[in-house]
Amino acid sequence: MKYMYPGCFDPITNGHIDIIRRASKLADELVVLVMDNRDKKATYSLDDRVKMVKLATKDINNVAVDVYEGLTTDYIAANNIDVIIRGVRNTIDYEYEAGLASIFKTQGVEIESVFLPSNPKYTYLSSTVVRQHAMLGGDLSEFVPAELIPIIESNY
Repeated sequence: MKYMYPGCFDPITNGHIDIIRRASKLADELVVLVMDNRDKKATYSLDDRVKMVKLATKDINNVAVDVYEGLTTDYIAANNIDVIIRGVRNTIDYEYEAGLASIFKTQGVEIESVFLPSNPKYTYLSSTVVRQHAMLGGDLSEFVPAELIPIIESNY
């Protein structure tokens, strides 16, 4: 089965990577979809976000990285995606993701949504936390893989 894990990944964090590793064990193929959302002003360029995702997932054999701007439902239909993976850190994430799953169904998209709960050590980790720490010169080593730190810090 073909799974997809979409996100902005601005930047990708150890929490995202944990979800990717766990989801890759469920899927024949897992597409990590770096979304280019015009409504969100990304801190990192699309090229940098893709580079970081590829670096962070290079050792996972069944992971492919793709880029998309548009409706997730259109990507799902065009690429024969069977399952969408969503990480949930708390009840707020769950409610938001459950709402999206319902929207997919109302749009006639035949896809199953699988919610993977966050590893407790990443419950409060977000791309925003990483960006804030980087901006203030904080230690990023607990938040992202070491090879991503120079890319992240180069923006500040």
